[in-house]
Amino acid sequence: MVLMNLNYRTNYLHTYFKTTVVLPDTNKSDYTTVWLLHGYTGDDTAWIRHVNIEQLARKHNWAIIMPEARNSFYSDSNFIPYYSYFIEEFIPKMQHILPISTKREKNYIVGSSMGGYGALKIAFMNNDIFSKVAALSPITDIEHFRDNPKSPMDKKTFDSIFDSPEKVAQNQLINIYNNRQPKQQILTLCGDSDFMHEDNIMFKNFLSIHAKGRYTWMPVEGDHSWKTWSQNIDRVFDWLS
Repeated sequence: MVLMNLNYRTNYLHTYFKTTVVLPDTNKSDYTTVWLLHGYTGDDTAWIRHVNIEQLARKHNWAIIMPEARNSFYSDSNFIPYYSYFIEEFIPKMQHILPISTKREKNYIVGSSMGGYGALKIAFMNNDIFSKVAALSPITDIEHFRDNPKSPMDKKTFDSIFDSPEKVAQNQLINIYNNRQPKQQILTLCGDSDFMHEDNIMFKNFLSIHAKGRYTWMPVEGDHSWKTWSQNIDRVFDWLS
């Protein structure tokens, strides 16, 4: 396997961002690609610290791209317009410098926690780029997440990203889904003792109706932790395949 640590200046954000990439060493091109997103307080090394990402890439012969997102919530804010950067600069740059596919049917996006929210949001808003999306313990209701006493994110930090009721509403996953009517295959999972389990069940009920035939719910045991995600990521990748 090829492990690449990329560090480059983004013209879109006027700063430096990191990305970790795992590529099969079969010297092919047009690799199926998984865009694998980290959660709150994570970075581009989060997944590779907790999961054998090289093993997953080797098993499926896929490229796996793990971008740094800091605590951006994969959203545009006055401080970091991360969503726009991801779509308009980051994906095209990776597709230009790496031997990965640009075809919708060969691009999947996956994330956990904040990254699960980001994966669902980005997929729903870009049906033409991604054919499948999977979210592990995603934040499915950002307003509930803000007000949950177990939330690890300070309310002031949250409010600096989603700085008005209108922006909260615009970035709610259910509203995005209803507005965009995406057609991806969707999978979500959430541990039965996760502090956001109830929100995930409500989102599951919504998708079971509105994405009927394209949605999979994966019931799992566990809490909101890497233990839960590392125990289930292989099953998620099998679902993608």
